[in-house]
Amino acid sequence: MAEIAENVGLTQAGLLYHFPSKASLLLAVLEERERRNDEAENRWIEAGNDYISAFLHTLQTNERSPSLVQLFAVLSAEGIAATHPSHDWWVSRYERLVGNATAGLSGVVDPSRLPAGVTTETVARWLIAMSDGLRIQWLLSPGSLNRHHTVAQFAALLEPYLKPSVDGSSTTDPET
Repeated sequence: MAEIAENVGLTQAGLLYHFPSKASLLLAVLEERERRNDEAENRWIEAGNDYISAFLHTLQTNERSPSLVQLFAVLSAEGIAATHPSHDWWVSRYERLVGNATAGLSGVVDPSRLPAGVTTETVARWLIAMSDGLRIQWLLSPGSLNRHHTVAQFAALLEPYLKPSVDGSSTTDPET
């Protein structure tokens, strides 16, 4: 904590005033990352892109910060333990993520085209699980795969299940 305080121009006491523990500081980092991802995703959708394109854009953006992606992966693994300070945050995050993905996909997925027993929520969970699993593979062997490209290939497999109005081939970057 002393090194972090020094790097951001605070005393250790000043840092501890705002973040009484390492866990609270790391949780604040996670919350800020999520906030930024949510804002970028919302801008992407507001620019006329569908949820799948926004999801893929978020993956691509996050891959530009491998150390932050690694921190995220480590903290998510630690948060599995019910006694970990971030456990409840991770549970809430995944509930929110699945809810948002399900809602976003409902705009593009035609449930009547899905195989029996598969719901839009199922597709949302697949998308999230694939992204999470590929994150670990990418971190273990960075040059071995392109996570964004691999998830995009999976998304292309969803085409027969999309609503007819969804093109998916073009995107509008709100930041250009």
